[in-house]
Amino acid sequence: MNKTKLIGAILLTLGITGTALAQNGFYAGASIGQATIDACDGVRNCDDEDTSWKVFGGWELNQNIAFEAAYVDFGEVSGSIDGSSVSAEVDGWSLAAKGMLPLNEQFGVFGKVGMIMWDVEGGGAASGFDDDGTDLMFGIGAQYMFTDQFGIVGEWEWFDMDDDVDLFSIGALIKF
Repeated sequence: MNKTKLIGAILLTLGITGTALAQNGFYAGASIGQATIDACDGVRNCDDEDTSWKVFGGWELNQNIAFEAAYVDFGEVSGSIDGSSVSAEVDGWSLAAKGMLPLNEQFGVFGKVGMIMWDVEGGGAASGFDDDGTDLMFGIGAQYMFTDQFGIVGEWEWFDMDDDVDLFSIGALIKF
């Protein structure tokens, strides 16, 4: 085989692969919501709710199965212990398998289960406190696609860290 045919075959293969990658189910998005962190034992004037946000991306293997990764900022828990102000900021990275049930061409529901690698950093009188771990997470939600590429997603997620964390969020989703 001469070089021209070999280069042509490689370019054809890359073209087919490139087209497949462009239509293979990759998606990304961002959400904002409210996190509730069940961490108020022994803390007075505890504020265990805060605005939370996340960015996520995934790959839809088919219309019923996807894999999703996300960075989640849960916000801050604050209060006082023995008159001293304390706080803790919580964030993490998650990886989940997602089962989807399309109800029509635009609307579907889903459930997901996976793991979160989380980190907590203390502030105020808890300054210097740093803890991390890897634990179970799961969630349920729904998405509505306005077009083939753009939609919204709403979901509830539960994270089994040292303290339970619930996250209700709504966001935008873009499919590639």
